[in-house]
Amino acid sequence: MTALTYLIGRPFRLHLPHQVLDGWELADRQALVIDAGGHSLTAAATTADLLRGYGGGHLEWPEPDPAQHNQ
Repeated sequence: MTALTYLIGRPFRLHLPHQVLDGWELADRQALVIDAGGHSLTAAATTADLLRGYGGGHLEWPEPDPAQHNQ
C-alpha cells in the first residue's frame, strides 16, 4: 500500500442484490459509499457496520494494478 493510498483510502465495491456501489475504506477504518444514481453518500464507522446498514451484501476488494506504479 502506498502512502497516497493510505491517505485516500482503499477502494472496494459493495455488491447488493440489485446494484453495485463504489466505496472506500479510509485509513481510520471508516467506510464511505457513493450511490451515483441516487446522488448520495453513505458513511459508517467500519465496513462491517456498512454491510449491516445495507442489510447484507458483500465487498469486493480490487487488486491494485502494478502497471500504475511503474509510471
